[in-house]
Amino acid sequence: MHPPAPARSTTGEPEAAHTSVAEPGERDRGGRRAWESAARACYREIGVPFPERVLWVSSPLVGAFAAPIAACLNTGHRNTHVLDSVYRAVHDTAGPSVGHAVRAAVEALTDGTVRDPVHGAAATALFTEIDATMKAAKAAAVREKGHVPTAREQGPGTVPVGASATVAEASDAAVRAAVDAAVGGPRHDTIRGGIRRLWRSYLAGQRSGTWLSLVDCFEQGTVPPAEENPSGPPAAELPTTAQPAAEQSVAEPPVPVGWCWWPFRDFVIFCPRPAESHVEQVGEGRWATLRPHRADGPAIGWADGFGLYFWHGTHVPRAIIDDTLTADEILREPNAEVRRCAIERRGWDRFTTEADLAQIGPAIPDPGNPGQTLTLHDVPHGVYTATVRVLLCTNGTVERDGTRRRFGLTVPADCTDPLQAAAWTYGLTPAEYAQAQRRS
Repeated sequence: MHPPAPARSTTGEPEAAHTSVAEPGERDRGGRRAWESAARACYREIGVPFPERVLWVSSPLVGAFAAPIAACLNTGHRNTHVLDSVYRAVHDTAGPSVGHAVRAAVEALTDGTVRDPVHGAAATALFTEIDATMKAAKAAAVREKGHVPTAREQGPGTVPVGASATVAEASDAAVRAAVDAAVGGPRHDTIRGGIRRLWRSYLAGQRSGTWLSLVDCFEQGTVPPAEENPSGPPAAELPTTAQPAAEQSVAEPPVPVGWCWWPFRDFVIFCPRPAESHVEQVGEGRWATLRPHRADGPAIGWADGFGLYFWHGTHVPRAIIDDTLTADEILREPNAEVRRCAIERRGWDRFTTEADLAQIGPAIPDPGNPGQTLTLHDVPHGVYTATVRVLLCTNGTVERDGTRRRFGLTVPADCTDPLQAAAWTYGLTPAEYAQAQRRS
């Protein structure tokens, strides 16, 4: 037989789990000052005065809505009926916490003064100009400070923290979905159009090695007093990430205080890194890596409740983690990887019953686990990239609550009975497995 993949449990238990929760700290306040000082350097490089209005918002979702709305208001839009309609849409689709935060952010960034009404909101966004000159801003900072940062330029510069790229892609997808839900319908007006065009007008600070090395120039005690004028709410809502001892072997470079930022002519918005993260360790020693995972809530969360859901490193909809989908809904999921995660979250023992999966042969006693049975089932086409079957078996060890966990193992499709499938998982012949001792 040629197995499609190594046998593995599909119950979703992580190899090792770590949680990091937000705690206030002086490091975060210094990190905010460094981010703002680095932003000033970028504005100087493109010859645009740094705005007086600087705001730290609670999540990428708040910034994605607040930045374009504030830009529209600052460039002449004054239709309160449309504005209230947009606020209601954000409140209804993104939730009251995000809705209130967006309204508060916009009010903080606008003062009723109309600026640059001819060119419109899009002309006030500076992310393209700043992104193009960031290397020059870094070079200027290095010349001025006489300091060459190296800490975050080791290795691949675009992903300074292990799971940053994965989480960033998931954040983009979640924000895009929320924007589409709130303003993606057939209605067209200045604010809705501005949000659709400008929600991505940010700089992905946590993913840019150039940006982080520019921040380093100011973070290591070299910021001139004249430029240390941070704005926004206190830093108590931001974390100093604690690394449990078990995580030390896979420690990454220092986690930056910010996540992304929106540069406009009239204001700058910064977003902090997630307030809470849940990850699991995969592998051991020098080969160990971390990936986001949580079975009972968002793996990545910001202070206002905006969260991202992951199952063993795969970004999934909340309904999968909440386990609210029907078997039919799971099978209709168009994304094969997400569909697999949904089945694993449900558990093969439940899913085979709920989806009425065809059983291959009768149930048989498990020679390696006396008193328990083995069953073999077909797996619908498309759940995995290769055609497989699933063997349902019972853990040989009693759980703390006195029960024995029933779980599924994927096996090659040419396994024709449960005994052959169980033997394959151990690399044995059916005859050898039939003589096996009780397993633990």
